[in-house]
Amino acid sequence: MIRPFVLASLGVALLLLGCDEPPKPVAGAASAAPSAAKPADAPPAASPAATASAPPKKQEVVCTKSDPVTFSHPALEARVRQQLQKPEGPIKRAELKNIKTMNLSDAQGLDELDPCLFPELTGVKGLYLPPGKIDDLRPIKGLLRLESLRVSATLVKDLSPLSGLVKLDRLDIGRTPVADLSPLAGLTSLTELQLDETEVTDVSPLAGLKKLEMLQMKRTRVSDVSPLRELKSLKNVYLEGSRVEDASPLRSIPGIKIHEG
Repeated sequence: MIRPFVLASLGVALLLLGCDEPPKPVAGAASAAPSAAKPADAPPAASPAATASAPPKKQEVVCTKSDPVTFSHPALEARVRQQLQKPEGPIKRAELKNIKTMNLSDAQGLDELDPCLFPELTGVKGLYLPPGKIDDLRPIKGLLRLESLRVSATLVKDLSPLSGLVKLDRLDIGRTPVADLSPLAGLTSLTELQLDETEVTDVSPLAGLKKLEMLQMKRTRVSDVSPLRELKSLKNVYLEGSRVEDASPLRSIPGIKIHEG
């Protein structure tokens, strides 16, 4: 027979054991706390295609000297045939040097100068490029007979390929991102130069162009025209919309007309 005292002691012991047992977590509470504290996953790293990067370099083109000539754009072929008066039939590479003018002003979709064709146009004196995406003038750096060149409304920024074209008489680089005129410093045959709506701020590279007669600098960042004071051949200077506030250095040039708007 179990004594009441023993039963009472056993009950107390069981009660104490129950108090020592750690409390069980409430359903949902334990899982909610860790998830709230867990930091959000970092977004995956952007792939190279998704990040802004420099445009890929143009692949080097290997040009062949074989005949007949092939054309990268139908407008080029049309102008070449027009100049050669050869509407059909194969064109030999040697014939290209006979072309004197290439007017591509309305050649839609011509985004680059064919590096295999333009170097062959060594007899060209007038070249007129279409507005658009053309940004590299290197294919024409060897056209040493060029007298008139228009690259306006293109993406051309670097004029260094023109530095050796010493027969250039008229040059239009208006509405381009050109900022540096230093490659033009040796083009002493220039009589007309158009710089409208470019990024040009410094005209000092033009100080030696003694034959310059017409200079357009409308809507540019040019503010100082004093480097041009010795260009005694200047007849017309267009400054409308520029930052020039003092054109007095030019007023000593005999017969000059300064168009300030």
